[in-house]
Amino acid sequence: MPLSQSSTEARRVEAVPARAAASTPERDARSERAEALYRLGLLQVDPTSGLRDYRAARDTFTRLLSEYPRSRWEAEARAWQATLTDLLVREDEARRYSQRVQRLEEDSKRTRTNLEWLKQTDLDRGPGR
Repeated sequence: MPLSQSSTEARRVEAVPARAAASTPERDARSERAEALYRLGLLQVDPTSGLRDYRAARDTFTRLLSEYPRSRWEAEARAWQATLTDLLVREDEARRYSQRVQRLEEDSKRTRTNLEWLKQTDLDRGPGR
């Protein structure tokens, strides 16, 4: 979301005459499709929407930038795309570390079991054997 809602609204109001003068049915349809992609991306990053999927959101913002490179959402879409890429990289790293920890815990358990077995074997043999 932009920092200042009122300044954003003011810029939109000021831009209305320019948009109306440059408006064509094709331009309006493209703008609507770009806005739809942007809003879909926002839904996909919103944890309260029920549609949260960061990979899909990154793909949506990438598609927006690819299909509508000069849309009014370009800067925000680029920011979301970069943020989501970083987040996904960190999630992948966290998943790999978690798997490594799990393997190390399993190795540690096997080592403890083997150590206990060796201790018991040594006790069973008795002193001096």
